Amino acid sequence: RNNYESVQLNLLNNKTQKLFKALLEGSFKMTVYEGMFILDSTKYSRDPETVTSQINELVSEHGGTVLVSQLWDERKLAYPIKNQRKGAYWLIYFSMEGTGLVAFERQCELNENILRRLILKIDPRLAEPLVQHAQSGDSSTKAAAAGK
Repeated sequence: RNNYESVQLNLLNNKTQKLFKALLEGSFKMTVYEGMFILDSTKYSRDPETVTSQINELVSEHGGTVLVSQLWDERKLAYPIKNQRKGAYWLIYFSMEGTGLVAFERQCELNENILRRLILKIDPRLAEPLVQHAQSGDSSTKAAAAGK
């Protein structure tokens, strides 16, 4: 994990704990989403901070709060997407009202750095454990991939 990701995760930890406390108390009406973005790997390798901060800013612009935002993996794509053969997979957990999601997805389609995206609504009972797991950086899939 590089320094930028570590600092970003540490800053989010306190904010995330307060957010989940509000979610559990019912005083917060936002839904938690998981987003997986395939980013243009050439643009990501040139300037990772700018490319990833665009996603975080999009969430904020549409009334959301970023809980976790981190690089998942860089992989060769099964087929070319927009003439790209490699992609950087960026995982993000965020909370947002459902009304802002459509506009957020539209802006993602228009962003030239994002090749593909998948956004899933997380069951409220699973949201906290999933986010905590992502914050810990403990990924059994990465360990398994490293062993291959």
